Amino acid sequence: MSSSSAKAVPYEPRDQPSLAAPLGETPVARPGFRRSMSLLVLLSVPLWAAIAMSVYVATRLLG
Repeated sequence: MSSSSAKAVPYEPRDQPSLAAPLGETPVARPGFRRSMSLLVLLSVPLWAAIAMSVYVATRLLG
């Protein structure tokens, strides 16, 4: 197949629904997403507390 036989195909975008919020409106997250993000934040608090405590203990032992 040679490049001289290649032909351009016209592209016509179809009317697809936009996922963007209309102007002047605040986009709202779906309930499942909001719940999972809240759970992620709640579970990350003890993790960061444990990291901070381990850093504190390590500095007390080394210093």
